[in-house]
Amino acid sequence: MGRLAEAIESAATVVRVVYEQDVKYPAAALAYYAFVAFIPLLMLLFALVGERLVTRIHGTTPEFLTPGAQRLVYEATTTATGRTWAVLFAIGVLAWSSANVAVGFLAVVERIERVPERPLGSQVRDAVVVLGSIGLAIVAIVGTSALFPLPPDGPVAGLSGFVVLVLALTVAFLPMYYVPSRSATTPSAALPGALVTAFGWTLVHTGVHYYAANAGRYAIYGVLSGVIIILTSLYLAAVLLMVGIVVNATLEATGASRLGT
Repeated sequence: MGRLAEAIESAATVVRVVYEQDVKYPAAALAYYAFVAFIPLLMLLFALVGERLVTRIHGTTPEFLTPGAQRLVYEATTTATGRTWAVLFAIGVLAWSSANVAVGFLAVVERIERVPERPLGSQVRDAVVVLGSIGLAIVAIVGTSALFPLPPDGPVAGLSGFVVLVLALTVAFLPMYYVPSRSATTPSAALPGALVTAFGWTLVHTGVHYYAANAGRYAIYGVLSGVIIILTSLYLAAVLLMVGIVVNATLEATGASRLGT
């Protein structure tokens, strides 16, 4: 009962800190920058692989986008084909959005952990780690979706895909909760936040797939439904990134109070 009470108390503390720190606002900013980077990223991929991306795009996006959103993505990427200025613009927008995502995440780390501003060299290193972790997370989602397509063939396949994605995302997120942090002094101390975020992202991914697969039944706003679901899923993903920071900080504070007593 003692451990259960501690777990409930820690969970309540996490919820309280998330509310007090107003993480919904930086999460909304991160979701905006991620959304802005979405089309430029696809444009760069299209510029690199050409028509192969066009032929595969409708096969790879159904799990993430509604049919209307797929058409928008298809048109946005193909109409810019061969335009050097469009590729250069995409690079600039992607770099700007990525920098803001990294800076926003690090600002929340500093605010929640109450640490002073870092030297420029440390900020650059931490930003690279954050973007690298998010990139690995995207690769993990795409790779797991290819290995375990949805809907699953059965409950075993569905559970296996869910567990594999949680584990893959945990590994991907671990560096971004360890390297920039001052409270998580070891990888094991950063693990709870990474695991919570990975589990949450997996739930969001499953929910997005379910909506996309049933878009004809639920997409009451037509093509706007695809935009809404993308923005909502990005916002939830950003909130979960912030929650991971709070989880680690809360557990570190709890451990420190135990040592003090």
